[in-house]
Amino acid sequence: MIELDENVVREMNKYLEGTTIEEVLVRNRKMFHFKVMFNNDQMNQDIDVLDLRPRAYNCLKRYGFNTISHLVNGVYAKENESSKKQLLKIRNLGKNTAEEILIKLFYYQFRILSDDRKKAYMQKIVEENI
Repeated sequence: MIELDENVVREMNKYLEGTTIEEVLVRNRKMFHFKVMFNNDQMNQDIDVLDLRPRAYNCLKRYGFNTISHLVNGVYAKENESSKKQLLKIRNLGKNTAEEILIKLFYYQFRILSDDRKKAYMQKIVEENI
């Protein structure tokens, strides 16, 4: 499993009751669900905002995923296939790198939410992943 960002995890855990985001992620490692709620400006952001490691960043760029929109539309396109499976089709992109990309996308989604929406969002994450 990829290394979790302590600062983001700490902030997420402030909004959770009775569990931690680490527990939710570990429990649902094979199929973790989260809703993507980006506006047009956020969708048009370069994937640089995800702060990916070079391997993940380079694989996405080579595949043509230059923006959040390209990434989201590319990996959430097929209903009966997980986003992780979609990412694994990219050349030289392995399981850990796919997990890193999805976790960083999840972190980005959380960070851009207004403070008053974070609690409801995190509660929804727990409900969908229990």
